[in-house]
Amino acid sequence: MRALLCALLFACPLLGQTVTRDPARGQFFVDGIVYEYAAATDCIVVAAVHSVLNHKFLAVKIRVYNASQHSFSVRPEDIVVEDAVGGRQLVATSAAELARRMRKPYNMARYAVNGIGGGPMDTTITSDMVAPLLSMMKEMAERTNSNAATVNSLLYTDLPGTLDDNGANAAPAECDQVCRLRNGEGQGKDALTQLQRQTSAESVEQYALLANTIPPRANVGGVLYFPLGKLSEAREQGKKTRGVRVTVPVLGDNFRFELPVE
Repeated sequence: MRALLCALLFACPLLGQTVTRDPARGQFFVDGIVYEYAAATDCIVVAAVHSVLNHKFLAVKIRVYNASQHSFSVRPEDIVVEDAVGGRQLVATSAAELARRMRKPYNMARYAVNGIGGGPMDTTITSDMVAPLLSMMKEMAERTNSNAATVNSLLYTDLPGTLDDNGANAAPAECDQVCRLRNGEGQGKDALTQLQRQTSAESVEQYALLANTIPPRANVGGVLYFPLGKLSEAREQGKKTRGVRVTVPVLGDNFRFELPVE
């Protein structure tokens, strides 16, 4: 009896704890930027970082997928970004505040922003530019016509269905989880890629991660901004390195990432 009581006393603290398995992890690349993900039963979190706005700010991109049957909320203020070298928490600059700074005339060159917030002006097309192009196209057409008299095109066949044997019409390989995550980040304009180029204050606000409620089978993504000058540097094999630790709390679990800063 005493042994049973001792066993119960030992087990009670364990019963009060929430035990979760480590999420499955992996990485993929979009436009040369490494993305890391952590997949749990009810959600998937994707994270990536890169220096932006003329290397003045660090953009931390977060996307959360809801794989559960219930809605849940994500708040940017709950996400913790730490200096991996200095061991201290970084303080984010809101997208609204950063956009306000960018709209000041004396900051436009500093953040590599066009004066009117738009893209580069269209180049006027002149006859001098068109003539060489037309000449090159004419030469290519003549070369193609002369070769067609003696040699079939590589994609040409006299027998319908001949290409089927070579697998040209074979069903594409199934897109796995990593493939779908990569496609999700690569579709359209990637925020980290766009923010490295000349951009506008409006784009900074557009890409910002905002508090949101994610319904089942949906996702929410966006960017958090941090002053890059506050990040500590380490020297490894003669090369300076920087990095951040990103913690994203979702449904009571903390998804942590160690990401190098380029």
